[in-house]
Amino acid sequence: MKIVPTRRTDYGVRALINLAQQYPQGQAAPAISKDMEIPVGFLRQVLQELGRAGLVSSQPGRSGGYSLTRDPNQITLHEVIEALEGRNEDPACALDGGPCHWEKACALHWVWMAAKDAFTNTLQSATLAQIAADDAKLRNGKLPAPIVEEHR
Repeated sequence: MKIVPTRRTDYGVRALINLAQQYPQGQAAPAISKDMEIPVGFLRQVLQELGRAGLVSSQPGRSGGYSLTRDPNQITLHEVIEALEGRNEDPACALDGGPCHWEKACALHWVWMAAKDAFTNTLQSATLAQIAADDAKLRNGKLPAPIVEEHR
């Protein structure tokens, strides 16, 4: 099974990693774009979405840029994904393709819901600070990939 974020979420997470590493200072969009290899036009769109979600703020002007609105230890990966992809409040039924209702629960219902809950719990336990720290260690060759240890 392949679980991969959309390009928008990939770029959003990368931008937030950069801002977490700069926290509490900010960074201009062109610098984030260069550091994280994100097209600047797409980056600005993603940063606007993250701003609407209350995760980043922007300061206009020559010395302006973007910064996190709160400590990266208080921002979860789940919150970031929901900001960029929307909430998944009514998941589709694994077998029927439509909304999943208990009165018409499919044979996979309990398995699918348990997997979704485990995935959600993992995203809720991963903070932006942890991810940014792992990124810095990977860049400096101090953390072997792939990461297999749990963050708790």
